[in-house]
Amino acid sequence: MKMTDQESETNDYYEPQGFAATIFQQRYSLNASETWEDACRRVASHVAAAEDNGTRTKWENRFFDAMAHNQFIPGGRIWYGAGRPKGQLLNCFVVPTEDSREGWGKTVSDMLIISGTGGGVGMNFSPIRPRGASIKGTGGEATGAVSLMEVINQTGEVIKSGGGRRTALMLCLDYKHGDIMEFLHKKFNKVSLDDPEELDAAISSAFPYLPEGEKDIMVSAAASFLESPTDPESESNLDDATVLTTILRPLIKHEKDQVLKNANISVLVDNEFFEAVQNEDDIKVTWRGSEVTSFPAKDLWDILITNAWESGEPGILNIGLANEMNNLYYHKPLISTNPCGEIWLEAYGCCDLGAINLSNHITFDEKGNPDFDWAKLADTIRTGVRFLDNVLDVNTYPLLEIEKNCKEVRRIGLGVMGLGHALVKLGLPYDKTAGRKMVDKLFNFIKKSAYEASTYIATEKGCFPAFDADKFIESGFCEAHLTRGVRAKIKEYGIRNCAILTIAPTGTTSLVAGTSSGIEPIFAPGFARTYYADKAKSNERVLKTEVVMDPLFESLYLETLGEDQDKLSESFLGAMDIGVEDHLRMQAVCQKHIDNAVSKTINLPNDYPLEDFSSMMLKYGPKLKGTTVYRSGSRGNEPLTPMNATEAIDYMNSQFGFEVAAAMNDCPSGICEI
Repeated sequence: MKMTDQESETNDYYEPQGFAATIFQQRYSLNASETWEDACRRVASHVAAAEDNGTRTKWENRFFDAMAHNQFIPGGRIWYGAGRPKGQLLNCFVVPTEDSREGWGKTVSDMLIISGTGGGVGMNFSPIRPRGASIKGTGGEATGAVSLMEVINQTGEVIKSGGGRRTALMLCLDYKHGDIMEFLHKKFNKVSLDDPEELDAAISSAFPYLPEGEKDIMVSAAASFLESPTDPESESNLDDATVLTTILRPLIKHEKDQVLKNANISVLVDNEFFEAVQNEDDIKVTWRGSEVTSFPAKDLWDILITNAWESGEPGILNIGLANEMNNLYYHKPLISTNPCGEIWLEAYGCCDLGAINLSNHITFDEKGNPDFDWAKLADTIRTGVRFLDNVLDVNTYPLLEIEKNCKEVRRIGLGVMGLGHALVKLGLPYDKTAGRKMVDKLFNFIKKSAYEASTYIATEKGCFPAFDADKFIESGFCEAHLTRGVRAKIKEYGIRNCAILTIAPTGTTSLVAGTSSGIEPIFAPGFARTYYADKAKSNERVLKTEVVMDPLFESLYLETLGEDQDKLSESFLGAMDIGVEDHLRMQAVCQKHIDNAVSKTINLPNDYPLEDFSSMMLKYGPKLKGTTVYRSGSRGNEPLTPMNATEAIDYMNSQFGFEVAAAMNDCPSGICEI
């Protein structure tokens, strides 16, 4: 008997393979025997508990089908926490800071409690008085905002989050704060190349498992290298060159993280700041009406942009644009993002994350032409919005203030993964106008469908308590980026969630789903992964290297047996093959359809000129709510060495029939903690 489409789909469940299965078992499975199907059922049942008894089974099955078929992937905390006692399902939070002893204590306490549940924490330290400001009650002088950051950082050093992971932190400071220069110089301390003791200590810290004799050899080789650099292309010096360029040179050339090492840092700016930089105006720093100092905006920009170019930090967060587009402008201001920057949040706000796997929403017509299955995509969007709204009701919150706020505004973060893979399947280049036009069409569809889904839920379950129809539809985002038809529906029926859409990195969850992360292109068609592994029957650790392939690249290669190599080469552009401006253009296309924010890594080649980088950031910074950059090699020794399509094809040709583990890059920037 021929099965119906529905029956066929019901039994065609996804199952992680290889590296994806390993990550799933390590991070998200309830126990060693839990399968993907089991986990999907566990999560679906937990989240569907928010529904009335009459519809609970219906929605549990809808949630299960979307996850089991790898169409909708909840955030990592949902996988981990669902079904556990007092399961905490939210990824990250933002807590306020207050300029008082009690406020400092509350901030530290909030961070400790949240970290214990596995959540990351974002904080804006701009309300803290600058170093040297008078303290009226004691007659003393303030130690400043950075000193509180150091307390938070040290706390993060000794406290591990739920699941055995260290907490993820985002520390923010406004560009007009009196401590901004101290803040920008606190993240990194340079290792002196002329100081043998510092060099010795740095190598000891980076390679703790090296025997003393080998460490001495490395120190000596590093010193020699600085005096007379080895030519990496010289065959006679190949061994030395390999060691020096892959291990020692990055270590001693770049800055070592020593001060705020447990946190991502970002500077809060607005479009007035960008104008001041371009006009070469001065920035006046005040505290409670009194001028503290002033300095040229260009000087601050040069320090900020140089640090980002050298180390990947600080991030640049446009809090001005975020609040200009804030749907809740009339209720609460946005004060900070979560650690990865995909959601701007008010005080005690939360990240409630899930992603649509775009790669699994491609269909083919009778002639074999690919396109999105728009009907299927709309259904997944509706399912995802309802799922994430339910999470707010079944979650166990770490703080009462967080529960009160999150249920008052009901902010969710429905995002995507697999855009890079989807564009490959569609035959559209990531870095060309045709690719961006499709993404613009796609995200406009997602935006409209998501807002209509939230409006429909409001007719059934009610609007979010802080909803004001007139003020909401007059907000910057609604007025600029929603159609009159959608605004009319919100006016008539209300809406369930204050904000709905985001673009998260989805680093680990996309690994499990076997697709590209967020809106990123593929990291590379293949890459060499270098890592430390425990040596059998000893406590020693050894450095190992394995070659891994992008899952889609590998599957297409095997389908064609490598015959269509030119097409593979053209389709699979890695992150480093795409121009810097094309990365920024893609983020800008997505941003106008996203009411929360976009987390995306802007990849720079190692030799990308600092001046060009500065120009690009000045051009696109006013259009984006936040930007994160990563220049290849800027973090020292890198665990991943990308292979371009030609290199990957050559490798596959040489290894045909050899099983290659399928994996993707967890976090290209190396700074993603959650």
